[in-house]
Amino acid sequence: MPTSEFPLLDRIRQLIAVPSVSSVSSQLDQSNRPVIDLLAGWLEQAGFAVRIEPLPQRPDKANLIATLGSGPGGLVLAGHTDTVPYDAGRWRYDPFGGTIADGRIYGLGAADMKAFLALALAAAQDFTARDFRQPLVILATADEESSMSGARALAAS
Repeated sequence: MPTSEFPLLDRIRQLIAVPSVSSVSSQLDQSNRPVIDLLAGWLEQAGFAVRIEPLPQRPDKANLIATLGSGPGGLVLAGHTDTVPYDAGRWRYDPFGGTIADGRIYGLGAADMKAFLALALAAAQDFTARDFRQPLVILATADEESSMSGARALAAS
């Protein structure tokens, strides 16, 4: 994907381009690992300590916990990496295209919630661990749109 003068927008479009449909139907369900791996790379470059936790029953799916700073407490910015199933025939634009039209960006995850994850990283990337008295954590879970298995695995750990 071309790089523009708007790196946040580029990252949103890169996340949208990675399919990560979550469904209780095995025919529609997809891995979220490509999204997790993309986020992990960006977060590591920004100085975060990154943990990828594969889900016990689905090792092709994972949660990501990225921490900047240390100590108790802190602020958690939480989101999920999966999207709902879709009917391509009902989309005006490619659901994985990140098309920009009429001042909006269109694609699966543009509003819920891949764009949030890119925004959380953009908001945090200029800080360093020493800027915080308590840690900043970015959490990205799997399967929020279907079984909540990512949140369940996190709660069980």
